[in-house]
Amino acid sequence: ALTGVLVFLLWLFVINLALLFGAQLNAELERGVELEEGLPAERELQLRIRSTRSTERRSDRYERLIRRAEALRRTGGRSSRDQPGTRE
Repeated sequence: ALTGVLVFLLWLFVINLALLFGAQLNAELERGVELEEGLPAERELQLRIRSTRSTERRSDRYERLIRRAEALRRTGGRSSRDQPGTRE
């Protein structure tokens, strides 16, 4: 049983090394491509943004929350759904 656990842990270690090596190789290949294109990638990669959709949605949500907070501050803590006199 102990041998099985040790073999399993060794297998996980080897798999992790392979994944890390593959990620490093991929990063160096990407860096080489960027340097050939003339991008300043000596210190860090200059990856292109693939999709800005989630960033834009997050930014829009943040702006809506800011506007709502400003409205709450201006109305003294009452939202537009609160009726005067129903607040406890």
